[in-house]
Amino acid sequence: MSIAEYSKLSTDELLNKFVETAKRAGTIFTWDKAIVLNPQLKALTPELQALGAELRKRNPREKLRELFEHSDPNVRGWAGPQFLSVDPDWATATITGLLRNLTTREVLAWRDRVLHGAPRRPTLSEMTVPQLLGRFIDACERCYCSTRFLTDEQGGGLSMEAYNKVSGEPYAVAKELNARGELKSLVPLLDHPCVTVREKAGLFCLDIATAKAIAALESLDGTDSRHEAVEGSTMLSVWRMGKYKPLSE
Repeated sequence: MSIAEYSKLSTDELLNKFVETAKRAGTIFTWDKAIVLNPQLKALTPELQALGAELRKRNPREKLRELFEHSDPNVRGWAGPQFLSVDPDWATATITGLLRNLTTREVLAWRDRVLHGAPRRPTLSEMTVPQLLGRFIDACERCYCSTRFLTDEQGGGLSMEAYNKVSGEPYAVAKELNARGELKSLVPLLDHPCVTVREKAGLFCLDIATAKAIAALESLDGTDSRHEAVEGSTMLSVWRMGKYKPLSE
């Protein structure tokens, strides 16, 4: 169909055609491990671009969000880049979700959790030890998400504004635990599934569970944990030189 013919279709017809065409074209999210392109991709790309252009003109935001949440990754893979200008938050969440094997809604939920921060009450001094551990994990998870799921405008990216805002929270919790003589309660977190929890716990446990903390910090590797690996390695080196006291004023 020509661009002029697309303009005569209803919005629902355009959306249905976009879904059907995206499924046939495929994306990098569904090509095989050898990155073999779908032979129809080249032929279908102009059609998807024309459909996207007409939908952007109409700007049916709520209906476009159905594409961002579609069960087929090819539909999400085409919708994310095509509609960045229409709905940047949902579009970038869609792309991030595809890259990290999460749904769009899951990415948005993580973003909200980071941006909303921790509740003001109870204060750390009012919390029990289990509550403090929960707050420590929550803060570390928000640190993790701030470097993965936020756009530059939201404080993510190179500025790390959101990370810098939350990164003091694990320290504050560790300091409260230390004041109560309960810093040892962080030791089990050296085995936590979240890499940032392991890293932060490792930094605060260097003086009380040295071998296990060092092992945890030295094991931080992989493409999804570069930030934690660099920070952990740097602070471990400084600690070994006697220049890092985890909870000193």
